[in-house]
Amino acid sequence: MDARITKSRLANLLSYDWLKIAAVILAAVVAICVFFTMVQTRPGKYHVFTVFGYSGLVAGEGAQDFLEYLQRDVFSYDVLEVEQEAFGESRYSDTVLMARRTTEQGNVMLTSTNPIDPEDPSITVLSQLLGGENHTIALDLDVYFEDCKQYLVRFFGEDWENGPLIAAEAEACFLRRNGKDRRFRSEAKRAEGIRAEYERLEQLRRDYRFVMAQVESGALPLLDVEDENGVPRHKALGLGGLAGLRKYFYYTSTTSEEGAEGRNTENICIFLFKNDDDAGVPAEKVENDLRYETVSYLRALVERFGT
Repeated sequence: MDARITKSRLANLLSYDWLKIAAVILAAVVAICVFFTMVQTRPGKYHVFTVFGYSGLVAGEGAQDFLEYLQRDVFSYDVLEVEQEAFGESRYSDTVLMARRTTEQGNVMLTSTNPIDPEDPSITVLSQLLGGENHTIALDLDVYFEDCKQYLVRFFGEDWENGPLIAAEAEACFLRRNGKDRRFRSEAKRAEGIRAEYERLEQLRRDYRFVMAQVESGALPLLDVEDENGVPRHKALGLGGLAGLRKYFYYTSTTSEEGAEGRNTENICIFLFKNDDDAGVPAEKVENDLRYETVSYLRALVERFGT
C-alpha cells in the first residue's frame, strides 16, 4: 500500500479536512485554558484586603506605592490580593458603595468626622454612616482588640507576649483553613505553608503590641459613635495625628487667609467593616483567621505616614 505523503495528497487533506483540524486545535486551546483556570488559586472571600475612601477623600500620590507595599511586605501569605477604591462625592458614590457591600467587599474604610450640617456639628460623616442602627456595619473596636488578644492566647498561651508559639495549634489552624488549598497539595508545599503560618502568628503578635501601644498613647484615638439606644461605642480610630497622611488620603478645605484649597487630614478616621460572625466568640471557634490582618495594616499605616 502506498502511504507516502505527497503534495497532492496533503493538498486534498487540507482541502477537505481543514475544518476538522481547526476544530481540534480550538478544542485543545480551550482545554488548556480551562485546565489552568481550574488549577489556578482564586482568592476566596477573606483572601482579598480592600481599602475604601469615602465622602470627599482623595487618594494621595503615595497611595499606590503603599498598596504595593502592603501586598509585598505587610500582609501574611494568605492575603492574595490588595485593593483600594475612593468613592468621591458624585451622586453615584453611595450606590457604588452599597453594591460593594452587598457582596461584603471592603475591610476598612477611611472617612472623616467632618460636620455635614453647619448648624449641628454633632452630625458628621462618621455618625451618619455608623450612627443608630447602622453601627452594626462596623466592628466594635473594644471587642475586636480583645478578640485579637484572646486569639494570640490561643497560640502563645496566657503569657502571649513572651510565650513560645504552640506549634501543634498553629499547624492545626493551618490545616483546617488550607488543607484542601491547591497551593499546598504537595508535602513540600504544605510544610512551607505551615512555616508561613508560624510567621503569620508571630507577625500578628508583634503588630498587635505595636497597635495597642498607639491606641493607649492616644496616637490612634478611639472614636465614639452612638448606637440606636444612644450608647456610645468605640467604632473608629482617629488618624488626624499622622503627619504624613495626606500622601495617602486627604480632603480639601478652604484656608481662611487665602481662600485657597488645601489638603487636610485632621478629621480623617478609619473603621473596620463587619464581614463575619466571629466577634466575641471563643478564639478556638474563629472561622475567619484573616480578620486580624487589619492589625498589620494599621501598624503599616502608622509607620509609613506617622511622620
